[in-house]
Amino acid sequence: MIALSLLQEGPAETTVYMIAGYAVVFITMALYTLSLWLRWKNLQRDQNVLEDLLPKEEKPSDSSKEQSNA
Repeated sequence: MIALSLLQEGPAETTVYMIAGYAVVFITMALYTLSLWLRWKNLQRDQNVLEDLLPKEEKPSDSSKEQSNA
């Protein structure tokens, strides 16, 4: 009698676990996307700083003036 009642039960209710799983996955993807965006912004900032540190190229007219003065 007990075995018969166990076989007649319906499927387990796992909707809450499914929703929690989707929430974890979407939150993880959102954090990863935010991390990528912040890294990209920092990379752009670093690139701008490095470009500012590069020496400026002299204009050809400036170098010819320096040569004629010497």
